Amino acid sequence: MSAHLEQIGFAIKSHGEATLKQSAFEHSFQVREKEIIIKKTITQKTLKLIPQNSSMIIGTGSTTLELAKLLSIKSGFKIFTDSLPVASLLIQSENQVFLFGGELRNKSSSVCGGWTVAMINQIHVDFCFLGTDGFSNSNGPSSPSSSDAYIDQVIIAHSEQRFILADYSKFTRKSLYKICDWCEVTGLITNQSVDTQLVEQVTKQTKVITC
Repeated sequence: MSAHLEQIGFAIKSHGEATLKQSAFEHSFQVREKEIIIKKTITQKTLKLIPQNSSMIIGTGSTTLELAKLLSIKSGFKIFTDSLPVASLLIQSENQVFLFGGELRNKSSSVCGGWTVAMINQIHVDFCFLGTDGFSNSNGPSSPSSSDAYIDQVIIAHSEQRFILADYSKFTRKSLYKICDWCEVTGLITNQSVDTQLVEQVTKQTKVITC
């Protein structure tokens, strides 16, 4: 085991013992911490766009989960979601919170299928806030899951204003299933670290809000 850890760079072998290589874990933590800060910046900007007493659907993803954290200390909103983590965060808030029913999907901790679609079809909300896994190979936000992409498509069809929340890394990341064209969303909310040329490509099709 110690030889394997040394080989992959997580340990240093010395006098028959293996000690963990501290820098390997510090780097991972620093990267993760930076990502969290960026996501919080994006969601703080997003929160300013939402009038009091609005209705909304919050989709799956780590950035939308950060938005749910901010909304959990607010009140007066009607919030629908297909995300179990989002619902769990908001359950004790002073908002009306609705979790769509359906088949549980482990990888995204969400619900999907016909029951989910049937419930979304019964409502029309002021806003939806969705994540994306990347869109460098597509002219719109994409998802690695066909079922998640389809649910997002239905959500978009039943929302007055539609926003995609995505940090700079999603501009150069590929994903398999396109959710929609950029022209179908109200705007993309991202951080200022994105290459200006990449932003300009999206700006031709929808509004890009940087923070």
